[in-house]
Amino acid sequence: MFLQRIMQSIINRFPTIKSYIHQAILAIGCMALFVVPALLVKTTSSINRLPVLTWTDAQNIVPASLIKRALRENSTGDVEAESIKVLQVLSQGAGKLYIFDFQSPQLCGAGGCVYPVYQQSGKLLLSLIANPNLPKGEVLIRPDDTVRNGFLCLVITQTISIEGMVSRSQYCYQGAGFLKLNEALTKVGENFVWGVGQNN
Repeated sequence: MFLQRIMQSIINRFPTIKSYIHQAILAIGCMALFVVPALLVKTTSSINRLPVLTWTDAQNIVPASLIKRALRENSTGDVEAESIKVLQVLSQGAGKLYIFDFQSPQLCGAGGCVYPVYQQSGKLLLSLIANPNLPKGEVLIRPDDTVRNGFLCLVITQTISIEGMVSRSQYCYQGAGFLKLNEALTKVGENFVWGVGQNN
């Protein structure tokens, strides 16, 4: 409605434009002045958004040697390689990260399940114990937009005793492995960000 009034006022300023064709061309031109910048803003924000990661069968994307190492270092031998899921996180030139979910009660306890994080080279960078049972819509592990030493920081979400709230812990790579740098309590479903990504 607002856009229509603006276009009409512009058309009224040019009383010599009587043809409907010319008026239509002028109206399209006016619309383009508003629509094109809006599309550019939307496209730019989509490019900057981090991709949503999904758990994938480890055997489809992880080198077999790394799967064997992860099994050897984290289980007693009763976990089937076919059942393992991973999140693959791309880095900023430091190689891929693989976050393992062994899908095994054997590797879970009262505090949660074991989630080791390996570098593509086979180096263990973090071993987490986390509870995968989260409120609907929450994600257990995700990268955020902060980069430290070539790796995106990881955000781990966990339930807490306060209803409607979760804790979010930020782990960042500090040379030898990932360390917890920040922790915050947020509402369930809140898109919490620690700040603009930094390259350190």
